[in-house]
Amino acid sequence: MRQDIGNLSRRELLKVLGVGAGASLAGAAFPRKISAQSRVTPRGNARNVVFIQNCGAMSPHEVLDFKETRFTADDLNIENVSNEFQMSRTLFPNYEKWAPHATLVRSFYENALVHFSAQYHTQAGRSLNAAIVREIPAFGSIVAYELESQRQASDTFPTFMMFDQWLVRCPPIGSGMLPARYAALDINSSSVFESFGGSQASSGSADGPSNDELLERRYQVLNRLSEVSPIASSPIGGKADEYTPHYDYAYNMLRDERFRQVLDISEEERVRYGVDKDGGLAKFGNSLLLARNTLAADAGARFLWVANSYNGGNGSFDNHDQLYGRGAKAPRGPILSIYESAPRFDRAVGSFVEDLQRMPGKEPGNTMWDETMIVIAHEFGRNPEMNSNLGRDHWGKNFTNLFMGGGVIPGRVIGRTDGYKVTDVGWQHQQQPMMDHVVSTIYSALGIDYSKQIEDTPSGRAYEYQQTAPLGGPEFIPLTEIEEIFV
Repeated sequence: MRQDIGNLSRRELLKVLGVGAGASLAGAAFPRKISAQSRVTPRGNARNVVFIQNCGAMSPHEVLDFKETRFTADDLNIENVSNEFQMSRTLFPNYEKWAPHATLVRSFYENALVHFSAQYHTQAGRSLNAAIVREIPAFGSIVAYELESQRQASDTFPTFMMFDQWLVRCPPIGSGMLPARYAALDINSSSVFESFGGSQASSGSADGPSNDELLERRYQVLNRLSEVSPIASSPIGGKADEYTPHYDYAYNMLRDERFRQVLDISEEERVRYGVDKDGGLAKFGNSLLLARNTLAADAGARFLWVANSYNGGNGSFDNHDQLYGRGAKAPRGPILSIYESAPRFDRAVGSFVEDLQRMPGKEPGNTMWDETMIVIAHEFGRNPEMNSNLGRDHWGKNFTNLFMGGGVIPGRVIGRTDGYKVTDVGWQHQQQPMMDHVVSTIYSALGIDYSKQIEDTPSGRAYEYQQTAPLGGPEFIPLTEIEEIFV
């Protein structure tokens, strides 16, 4: 006779599953000793951060660090944003919505020139070290850990959320040595509407139980299985304890009306964000619409990571072939020519900036724009010389990242290049800034002391929030934020 699993006693459930009565789940070790290395006063100028990973590395020479060369197309229609910042009206027809608000840092350096390791660098905030890779958390997990004390009882969304990171060369790297509750919840912008955006009837019918009732039953079954699931021989997997926080977040979010409002996006809004013209598996406009609504929900999410991932792989900007290709010469598969990838970016980012500037912030008198810092980052740059396939190869010696919103002074250009090298680093240090300093800047903006370190790690090697002498990287990285974007 079939029995409801929720009505079985623990002993009966163990018998049904063939699990010993002594089975239990062991809790994960958690680092306890955290100390500051130096005196740092975080700025705390932003309540939220939206990090946009422009996967594949947009070519600076056509976009954020324009340089006219013998390779430059003659139809770009270059216009001045400011004295040092030029943009193509052809590639970015809506640039006035976002570019004048931005500050650029053009002197970045990256030592990794393979997409996986360089994209790992953007997530971890440090160079890839295979010896300790499993204990290194995404820096967003550090953000979630540090902001945990600020969470409210009504918060159902995780502090750290991602959108479409699942699709790119380096997927979410997890929370490392931190508890799983600090890992990102990664949302698939293409499937989430179909899976959770339909009718959410609260009452059942003759055809069966309501969606809420089904959710409640399934969650009950999951909890009963986890209750008796041992680490070594679990019928639902040996890592069940690590998934529990994600199940809890998902369950609470699905029961929260605010999550349903996050998914409430009109066709008019999709058109404004360019979703209707986006042929990618992961639609960038959808991701930014979800990020916008997540901020508006004010349900606990404070650090949002948006991957501009298109059809996956290295990303749509990985233009080794036919950067300017059109028609029969246009790139295929996961890659787009600059004539498609740039307008796709422009439509979504321009609309996102407009909306944040109109939305009320948390504090009276503030807009969401005032309280949210936006970072648009690349894993590395692109070679100033075209290759034989009329594309640009990987280039780490200099490239550009962009900052705007919460606390960032608009209209600045920090660092100068001649195309092949940096002629002025643009800040107070001799070394070029790296992704490590983007992370410190984000920490500081959110009120986090980036000089902290975790001492009792699994490897016994202290984990610094920002490294100064990384293995496999430069000899020395200054311990600092990029303060020039703020003052």
